[in-house]
Amino acid sequence: MPKIPQQAIQAKRRELQSVTLHGVEYLIRWENMTLGSSFFLPTTATVQQVRTALREAARVYGYRIELRTRREYGRYGVRVWRMP
Repeated sequence: MPKIPQQAIQAKRRELQSVTLHGVEYLIRWENMTLGSSFFLPTTATVQQVRTALREAARVYGYRIELRTRREYGRYGVRVWRMP
């Protein structure tokens, strides 16, 4: 199997920092996520829609993520945790 150049990996990771849900673009700093850390996406998208949107980034970074529907800060959305 050919080795993927480091520059290509970095370019792919930069590309995956941006995710669009229902026409709203979110910037996610995947490289700053430590085990157990989380972020909240204020959105009306379902957990499954968010999971689908984040699946490729989680795979590329080698992260296992957990998602839950939440109401925080008076807004409906999805919280995403990085799991061990």
